[in-house]
Parts: sequence; C-alpha cells; structure tokens
Amino acid sequence: MDEPRRATPPDRNLVAVIVATFYVLLFAALVWPIYPWFATIEPRVLAMPFSLFYVVVCLLLSFFVLFAYYLWERKRETVDGDPNGAGR
Repeated sequence: MDEPRRATPPDRNLVAVIVATFYVLLFAALVWPIYPWFATIEPRVLAMPFSLFYVVVCLLLSFFVLFAYYLWERKRETVDGDPNGAGR
C-alpha cells in the first residue's frame, strides 16, 4: 500500500522560504520602481551599458542561488537515507 509521508524538517522549509523570498526580491529589482534607478547607459562596465550589466548580474545571482539550493536539497536527500537522492 501507500507509505506514510515523512514530515518535512523545519530547516528545509526555512531554506525554501529564504530562496523564494530572494526570487521575489530579485523580481522586484528588475521591474519598476527599482530598475529605473539602474537604467543608465553610463558608466560602461565590461563594454556593456550599466543597465545591461545590472541585468546580467541579477541573472548570474539567480543561477548561483538556484544551483546552491539544488546542491543543498540533493545533500539533504542523501543524508535522509536515499543514496540516489530521489524522492519516493
């Protein structure tokens, strides 16, 4: 039959909330009213207008936070006893 569901540890929920909050703030940083503060052509950074550089930095932050969260989740799943890191 069906196995009973395991309770989610509180620290796993906390990390998920922190990551979700980061993405909400990142979204807010890329739309009005925050983005216009950085929507300038000068100064140029790495031969890109500053506004483009700002978007690229936000994109890289997004990637690294999501990758770190993936690695953290995978480590937690293997610690929980599943050697493949796959959920049931």
